[in-house]
Amino acid sequence: MTPTKQSIKEFFAGKKQYFIPAYQRAYSWEQKQLEQFLEDLKEASKGENNYFFGNVLLEKNNELIDGQQRITTIIIFARVIYVLLKNKNEASFSNEKIEDIKDDFLIHKNKAKLESVAYDRDYFKDFIILDEKKHEPCSPSQKRIKDAREYFTKELEKEDAKELERLLKTMCEAEITSMHFENKKDSVLMFELQNNRGKALSDIEKLKSYLCYQLYTYTQNEEAELKIKEITSVFEEIYRLMNDIKTNEDFILEYFNISLYGYYYKEGDYKEEIKKIGENSEKIKYIEAYVRKLKNAFVIFKDFENLKCENAVNLRYLDLATLYPFVLKAYDLFGKESKDLENAFHLLEIIAFRHKLVKTGTDLINNDKLDHVLKNFKDIKSLEDGLRNICNEHDWNWGKHVVEIALNDIYNIFDDKDMVKYIFERYENKLRKAKTSGYKFSLKDIKDPDIERIAPKIKNEEKLASGYWWYDEKFRDIIGNLLLISKTHNNSSIGNKPFSKKLESYDLLEQQKEIQEFANEDEEGKLKWDTDAIVKRHLHIVEFVLETWSFKDDEFLDDEFF
Repeated sequence: MTPTKQSIKEFFAGKKQYFIPAYQRAYSWEQKQLEQFLEDLKEASKGENNYFFGNVLLEKNNELIDGQQRITTIIIFARVIYVLLKNKNEASFSNEKIEDIKDDFLIHKNKAKLESVAYDRDYFKDFIILDEKKHEPCSPSQKRIKDAREYFTKELEKEDAKELERLLKTMCEAEITSMHFENKKDSVLMFELQNNRGKALSDIEKLKSYLCYQLYTYTQNEEAELKIKEITSVFEEIYRLMNDIKTNEDFILEYFNISLYGYYYKEGDYKEEIKKIGENSEKIKYIEAYVRKLKNAFVIFKDFENLKCENAVNLRYLDLATLYPFVLKAYDLFGKESKDLENAFHLLEIIAFRHKLVKTGTDLINNDKLDHVLKNFKDIKSLEDGLRNICNEHDWNWGKHVVEIALNDIYNIFDDKDMVKYIFERYENKLRKAKTSGYKFSLKDIKDPDIERIAPKIKNEEKLASGYWWYDEKFRDIIGNLLLISKTHNNSSIGNKPFSKKLESYDLLEQQKEIQEFANEDEEGKLKWDTDAIVKRHLHIVEFVLETWSFKDDEFLDDEFF
């Protein structure tokens, strides 16, 4: 286990070939890390001292267990330097020296110098090692590999051949310290020690390291090797799943731990849970079960992100991450494609909608009741009763009364109007469903959806002539006076036109067409938009909102405001 210090060129020279084992994460560097890599290299090229690239940990057969992100980036960088120098006629490098780059860093006697994780191996070999570009990236990590090459190409194309040669020389002479381990136990131990010294790892990498270390600590030699191999194979599956999931893996880990331990879980509490267990054999069983459940959480989240059922789509739109531990628990309780799972999504959407609409600033997580609901969530009834109880006992945070108040000034509450648009999207679908023949409506069906005041902000003397009869200014921003339109519609100055002209233009959506049903007639039989019309429509939409986002048997619709 003696550390070996050598240059990057020596690290890769000759027949040396490196492998990223399947249980390691895929390529994860993005522009921020690439910029730092290139900036450090340029800075080092101006000085006299060699640049230190850091440490790498290797198991037998040259498997990289730490440092794989940097090593992968070096290979990508070498490919770009090779291509650019080969294309620059003024390069002082001979063709033989340029080919040495390929031989040292890319491929030697038909063997790639680096083999990426299994699920990216073909793409990496095609796009970086062989430069054949046969395939388009089909995973986030493959896209990052492509982005890294394109970033280095864009930045290095600006440099002349002399500067490229200087950067290559700096990289070749940069120092790297490697340490080889003969067995997985020792490598896991060192990886854990590196982590404890503040090495920058994701939470899920810290977890993997810690759990493997615990297996090493509480089992005998041969059994430890076997157990660690089993655990790392599960993490291999997790890393594969991560490539197909949009949500950050550390967030999913947090949701998972909250679903197990409750909302007062703090990072690393799983360590305390393991310490509480007396027998070593029980500790091992706990770790194995925990990892299986964690993998299942990633399987669940992949399914949830792609689920087409309406209730799941609605919950994802509101995206209240606080409630995602409930999603994991609901899948565990009810399984996929069950009616109870869809009902759970709807119940969670109710409190998510109220929380987003009311914007009280009160954190749901800091509410003891939510933790109680999660821990006692065993069936649909317990979930519904628990969430209803939160809304009833905390009426000024999430109750129906504050929902009604929010709808009375909704135009001013939301700068981006996204919640208003969402309400009207759902309202439009209700109207279409009532006609039975209407197709499902989405905000994507409108170019640049926008919110318009039906009765505009105009001087009192203009109201009567324009068809906007005496309405109190306080009614201008309530939901009954708002309408979903396209931005192009709004920008056509329709906002300040007489009410009769507006009505003629309201022909795209069902909610636009129904405006005339709420309007009143003046003495000449012409339709007018007045306080009474606004209030009628407002009460109608408030009733829709409370019916849609209320629990069964709730009483609602408080008209004291009027």
